[in-house]
Amino acid sequence: MLGVRLDKQLEERLNALAEKTSRSKSYIAKEALKRYIEQEESKEHEKQETLARWECYQETGQVVSNGNMNEWLDSWGTDQEKPCPAK
Repeated sequence: MLGVRLDKQLEERLNALAEKTSRSKSYIAKEALKRYIEQEESKEHEKQETLARWECYQETGQVVSNGNMNEWLDSWGTDQEKPCPAK
């Protein structure tokens, strides 16, 4: 169980939204928390992937050239779509 104190303005907004949508305040708060947590988890996952890529680059020095990347992106949606370029 979680108790959250809201400032007056936020509580008024929550009450108004609950009334307009015929949803409970608890439902709206739960959905908002769920979406926020998913968003933050996604950001953290992307951060960890970026750090892992950086560490790999520092160890190997391997990169995909801008030209190869653009060539691949330009092929998207065509009949001759190319595979993702490798290092």
